[in-house]
Amino acid sequence: MLKFILAIFFGFAAMAHAQVDQGGFLAPGDSLRGHLPHAKNIYLPAGGFTLLDMPKGNFKGKVLPGPPLGTGPGTDTLLATTLMGTNIRPRLLTADGYFETMDERYYLAFDQQQEGYVRVLDDSYPGWISLDEIRDKGFVLIYWLDYYGKAPGNMIHPLEKVASIRMGPGMGSPIIEVADELYSEITTLGSCEGLFCRVKVVQYNNPYDPEKTKEENVLKKYRGWIQVIDGEGKPLVANNDQR
Repeated sequence: MLKFILAIFFGFAAMAHAQVDQGGFLAPGDSLRGHLPHAKNIYLPAGGFTLLDMPKGNFKGKVLPGPPLGTGPGTDTLLATTLMGTNIRPRLLTADGYFETMDERYYLAFDQQQEGYVRVLDDSYPGWISLDEIRDKGFVLIYWLDYYGKAPGNMIHPLEKVASIRMGPGMGSPIIEVADELYSEITTLGSCEGLFCRVKVVQYNNPYDPEKTKEENVLKKYRGWIQVIDGEGKPLVANNDQR
């Protein structure tokens, strides 16, 4: 799934995508993907990324792959990064602070984009990385809307357990049905407008009858639009296989 999306959205031109504050994650581009491990790795360039305190601001630190020097035995060097700065002691960051895809790879997420910079580590030690540096080190931006909604056949579920499926791509569009995480199978159709993406939904009986086949438990099938990101660009859905 990730390879399909990268093939479509590769290139720095993709960085000018969509709304200013839409979030997503930093992924290796085509020039790097042939040299990547298969799974269980945090993806950062060898020299890390430079953090500023604000767009076009002052140096704040660097986020580097691997643990700091002196880390004891048992530390997984592939699933750790180090945050270093002029005014802070080296801080170990584990995979818990990164976005994990279905293929068990970990990526540095960003939640805002302004003036040619993206903001990362918003929950721990927020800083801004230049889009020029991201491009120069062979990385690209993957937006949540693209990752979750623009690839057809992607099975997703709402993070809030239920989500309205609408007739059109807008909050003012009539609601067809409310899909829930447990009894609705939501599959993307590969087209998005604004904050919404088109999906097909298979809704099952509640309660589900284990003595019947899956098809016999189908209550209805329909197509509509689901809101994939909120007004701040944060995801409202996740892949079914994501933890």
